[in-house]
Amino acid sequence: MNNQATAQHRWRGILLVVLAAASLVFSARADVGDAAKLKTVLLDGKPVSLAQLKGKVVMVNFWATWCPTCRVEMPQWQKFYDAYKDKGFELIALSIDDDEKLLRQVSKERGFSFPIAWRWDDKTDDNFGDIIGTPTLYVIDKSGKVAWMKRGRVSYAQLQEVVDPLLKN
Repeated sequence: MNNQATAQHRWRGILLVVLAAASLVFSARADVGDAAKLKTVLLDGKPVSLAQLKGKVVMVNFWATWCPTCRVEMPQWQKFYDAYKDKGFELIALSIDDDEKLLRQVSKERGFSFPIAWRWDDKTDDNFGDIIGTPTLYVIDKSGKVAWMKRGRVSYAQLQEVVDPLLKN
């Protein structure tokens, strides 16, 4: 092999390694049908994981205090949580706020009783990938797999249409 052919062969090898690594990075986000992973510590100090919630339908809601759509939706999620928490449903609201102190203040002021965690502490480990917009909502089925995902506004009725059949399974 001449030097030019050797260099081309080497660059092809490097390119294949880079492409393989990139596919791993970009496929790391949980998608519908994938097993979801979440371990975190709630604002009240209690650890929680999706593994311990197997057998329940779990809504994981990525939100922020500064998000206008989130501010509108969160009261309806409180109502949904109150109506469904005794039926095998759990909600974990994962904030992507920069300021944990502000998150705690807003959550207290708004009277949210559902579990809330701050995603940016060193206690949170998940496979939901980068959240590029809020709100981003995942519904996890009883076996721990992602059953549904939506970015943007979701109505109470839409969530009911997803959750009700999963609770019956």
